[in-house]
Amino acid sequence: MQTRISMQLRKLAAALAAAVVLVPAHAADPATDDWSTFSRFLSILQVVMQSAAKEEGAQSQQAVEDILAGRNAEANALAQELFSDVPEAEREKMISIGRALLVLQQKEAAAARRSAEDAPAIRARKDLAGMGLAYHDKQQYLEAIKRGDVIAVRLFLAGRGVDPGATDIWGTSALELARRNGNPELVALLEAAAKK
Repeated sequence: MQTRISMQLRKLAAALAAAVVLVPAHAADPATDDWSTFSRFLSILQVVMQSAAKEEGAQSQQAVEDILAGRNAEANALAQELFSDVPEAEREKMISIGRALLVLQQKEAAAARRSAEDAPAIRARKDLAGMGLAYHDKQQYLEAIKRGDVIAVRLFLAGRGVDPGATDIWGTSALELARRNGNPELVALLEAAAKK
């Protein structure tokens, strides 16, 4: 999670640098123009980094999103002060860049969440395959229950390829098979799976 956030902050810093470098500073000395532009960039970047550093995990990401979406009063006031002399058209472009960064960040976060949610199922499927079992094979799932193989049953459930309440050819449910087996750990596991 921290790596993803730091990568997002690096991307944000690069995008802010590109946006701010294009903003002309209105000083008389060309050397001052360069430092003025760079100083603006540093000021905005400082607010972003400090906001992200104050929080942990998802709150850190939310802090950056709030800045990009214009929901951070400190960043808004600073931007107003720093860019008050920037023409309206350029300010609108900068706001548009901020909104685009927000959308990109939200898409990345959603993709990362999906990937994180699928990771345990993928790992379970690989583990089952390593045991010579197919994550979607109902018969193998029921056989694992009959023999009291808690590890295999956990993997079948985590792999999301079988119905936890599957029945055999005589209509006996997985939970009933576990009860007949007399394995309280399997019974508890299947009862919990039935509630999901």
